[in-house]
Amino acid sequence: KNMMFKLTLNATSQLLGYEVLQIIKDSQQQHGLRHGDYQRYRGYCSRRLRRLRKTLGFRMGNRHKFTGKKVTVEMVSDNRYLLLVVMEAERAWSYAMQLKQEANTEPRKRFHLMARLRKAAKHGEHLEKLCESQRVDAKTKLEAQAYTAYLTGMVQFELQEWKAAMEAFNKCKTIYEKLASAFTEEQAVLYHQRVEEISPNIRYCAYNIGDQNAINDLMQMRLSAGGGGGMMAEKLETLITQTRAKQAATMSEVEWRGRSVPVKIDKARIFLLGLADNEAAIAQVIHTIIDFSKHLFISIICPGANCRC
Repeated sequence: KNMMFKLTLNATSQLLGYEVLQIIKDSQQQHGLRHGDYQRYRGYCSRRLRRLRKTLGFRMGNRHKFTGKKVTVEMVSDNRYLLLVVMEAERAWSYAMQLKQEANTEPRKRFHLMARLRKAAKHGEHLEKLCESQRVDAKTKLEAQAYTAYLTGMVQFELQEWKAAMEAFNKCKTIYEKLASAFTEEQAVLYHQRVEEISPNIRYCAYNIGDQNAINDLMQMRLSAGGGGGMMAEKLETLITQTRAKQAATMSEVEWRGRSVPVKIDKARIFLLGLADNEAAIAQVIHTIIDFSKHLFISIICPGANCRC
């Protein structure tokens, strides 16, 4: 209810405007996803859908019989119908993410997970088609396309169709970058955050397609995330472990105090590779701190914009 002000009608052009990403992010943060509680968020989406359907008179039958109905282009004179489709997509997506958490211990739930993800992507496609209406403004159309691309990418990612997933995520990234460049820095923050969220997925897909350089980017992303990232972080850890195991298979010796020492134990090889990665990461952090300290020192000594210290 408190977010309805974000559903706006452009008074000058009489076009419907709808901030898809903003409403989604606000809903997620306020209703469970700040703590990774997908079940709570799914419950919110269901209640929100029920209220919207009641308000719009868009009932799906009665208590005795279910009658399926779809939002049509003709109905898009009220942007609450767009919100209805978004909430349907979010409900299916959040259920899929909930099942993904549970699938770690119950593998059978993976089939249900994929069905829910596909459902979310279908709702996304429906939203995109509705936004093709001439009544909807250009920004909303782009946001709908980006949202659909994101959901499609998630489906392909779970299916391990790396090329298709990468194409979808790149489309999503491109749209959000264009939107970010078209608005003020304050408005662009949300779009940049979304781009940062999907960047690990893109690099992960690139690695699985065959881009060996992507592993270095993924390791840097893991370090910059500080150990966070949830399920994607788990994938990165698995990938890094597998990569180290492959490198360990070809590692025969290390140099220590100017001497070459043979390494015959696999676990020791993996440990040494991990140690080298950590040393490189620490060196990079120190370099970043030094650079920041220099800039801070200069800004204190020379606060003026035209200072020639």
